[in-house]
Amino acid sequence: MGISLREMVKTLRFHGGLIHSALESIDSECLEIIPIKNSGSFGKQFRHMLDVRNSYLDALQSGTFDFYRKDINHLLENNKQELLEELKCVMEEFSSIVLTYSSQKVSDKWIDCTPSMKYLGENFRNISPLQLTGMITEHEIFHEGELALYYRATNIKFPDNWIVWGLV
Repeated sequence: MGISLREMVKTLRFHGGLIHSALESIDSECLEIIPIKNSGSFGKQFRHMLDVRNSYLDALQSGTFDFYRKDINHLLENNKQELLEELKCVMEEFSSIVLTYSSQKVSDKWIDCTPSMKYLGENFRNISPLQLTGMITEHEIFHEGELALYYRATNIKFPDNWIVWGLV
């Protein structure tokens, strides 16, 4: 028996919560810090995560997965409160939509990934909401790793819930 949508959303929300607490734990001034050579600032990292979450949410809503967003708001990179609110809002909306699917509905709904084939590869022309949820979870975890490097490079204290990674 496979993992249920409810379990997948619980895992996604857990990792989303780690991202949220990471942003909550830093001062607004830290958003401008570029801690590692040839990397983006803290603010750019969090804004990128928001942009990607929006891409996944749009895929659920429109049926087309497209990373080539035209509505990226770079001003958010320096606005901690707005970034945090948007990150939480998009996570909640994505999770809520996924939880409306039954097992049958998930297997009947396909998301066209043609616009993002360059990134996803030939085997992902169409994916289910279940696959989409797994992919966004993997993306969140990837950025947890990047944030861990950022935190170490700047000697910023990890949030307490990052104990799950042995970093507190």
